Amino acid sequence: MSGINLWLVGGGVMTGLVFGVLMQRFRFCMVAATANWVLIKDLRQVAAFVAALTVAIAGTQYLEISHWVDISQTGYRNSVLDWWGVIFGGLLFGIGGTLAGGCATRTVVKFAEGNMQSLIAVFSFMVAAAITQYGWLEPARLKMTAATSINLSTDAGIASILHVSPTLVAVIMVLGLLAFLVYAIRTQTIHWSWIVAGAVIGGLVIFSWIITGDLAQDVFDPRKPSAITVSGPMARFGSIILYQTIPEMSFQIAFVLGMAVAAFMSALATREFKLTPVPKGMARYAVLGGALMGIGGIVGYGCNVGQGLSGTSTLSLESLLATISMFTGAAITVKWWDRRTNT
Repeated sequence: MSGINLWLVGGGVMTGLVFGVLMQRFRFCMVAATANWVLIKDLRQVAAFVAALTVAIAGTQYLEISHWVDISQTGYRNSVLDWWGVIFGGLLFGIGGTLAGGCATRTVVKFAEGNMQSLIAVFSFMVAAAITQYGWLEPARLKMTAATSINLSTDAGIASILHVSPTLVAVIMVLGLLAFLVYAIRTQTIHWSWIVAGAVIGGLVIFSWIITGDLAQDVFDPRKPSAITVSGPMARFGSIILYQTIPEMSFQIAFVLGMAVAAFMSALATREFKLTPVPKGMARYAVLGGALMGIGGIVGYGCNVGQGLSGTSTLSLESLLATISMFTGAAITVKWWDRRTNT
């Protein structure tokens, strides 16, 4: 095990195992949440996401304010604001997730349940992400970033950009999310288990910051804190297929592997594992959707979990823009798909 940080690998696997079971049992998905909200005004999955985000922001900001973990050193809070990249990438990701039949994490979980359409989407995701990160799309991505990014005199945190107290921003965000959560619970029948499951997922974000920003730190090999994400590991898995390069084991790679294994075991335990063939005419959407998620996830620096939960928990403006763009892309495509199938 020489050269492997056991805290990173073990912590990633543990986090992925819990996350995978929750995702498989509750079927959380950005696309499903958006579709249910847009088409039938069902807020259950949105409420679960809001619960996760509320806990993640509150806990992450505590870690930063208490100086437990230096959140300002994360990649989400660097001094370059790539506003176009996160907006464009977020839109592509949201569109792709809808066409593929699920967001990044849900697609992996559905594949672990035996869904062949998701298998195609996952493979397409990995290949497109690797090409965008390391392959022939990399020069275009870097050129776009250089042309549109803004160099900041501070980091990309909302508080830094607005020159206000980070505590003030955190309190306003948490109170706003709690207000939405109360509204959703009062106006709809939302079982408490959805809120609790969402809160646990938010807790996993906090746990991942502690693992990578504290417990796994080595004075001889310092690392920037990081949290749960899917797009980066997908690109690394894709590089194995395309370029035969074996990536270094990391927290994120261990997380995705743990998530997939846990989802598979949970599906077996509940007798929900079933090999499901690709519906007629849907293979092309799986390929296109997976590719758009892979490209969008790399261009936008993360997926609905990486940017939507981990990044937003740092109160990064980039992450907030990416998250809004993902949900916007999903909403537009959900509307288009609904009109297409009902005409």
